[in-house]
Amino acid sequence: MRTIPAALQAKLDSGVTTLCRCWIVTRGDGVVQGFTDHDEHVAVGAVVCRAGTGLTGSEAAQKLGLATDSSEITGALAADTLNEDDLAAGRYDAAGVELWLVDWSEPALRVLLAKGVIGEIKRDGPVFTAELRGLSDRLTQDTGRLFTTTCSADLGDGRCKVDLTLPGYRGSGIVGAVTAISSFTATGLDAYADGWFTA
Repeated sequence: MRTIPAALQAKLDSGVTTLCRCWIVTRGDGVVQGFTDHDEHVAVGAVVCRAGTGLTGSEAAQKLGLATDSSEITGALAADTLNEDDLAAGRYDAAGVELWLVDWSEPALRVLLAKGVIGEIKRDGPVFTAELRGLSDRLTQDTGRLFTTTCSADLGDGRCKVDLTLPGYRGSGIVGAVTAISSFTATGLDAYADGWFTA
């Protein structure tokens, strides 16, 4: 249940409000950024939510049960806040987002409206649109190990029991011919049975 501070509730009841929305984004690399749709910067706790990003939010669709809640935010790319390089590098993939309703005249009066993660991001020139997925989205994702008829580990990785540094798994030779996109023949590996290095 959402708890609204009494002073904020009194302002809501009066019909005269000084409200704005603030988004606090926490990337996977630990960088925390704040954005607001107000025309001046707003401090939400220790995070300064920057104005002038053109950030706007869509209507949030909240559903009963375990269906995934979703909404969108749209804004402008800027070199000093949210830029093309960071988006292309995937630094905002699955970043955590908090949406706050804040009284910009008294930022201590605020209420957390929603929490979620960033989903699909679309870019159109200097404008981006990011999908915000509710926390229930995690319940729709596959997690943990997958058990199949073949081994799910990669040969020689941390979960694999094969030590590729042993002499029986290493050899030196010379590529004789490329027979397909991902196969070739080699000379100098006569100590190994045919097909030993397959796959």
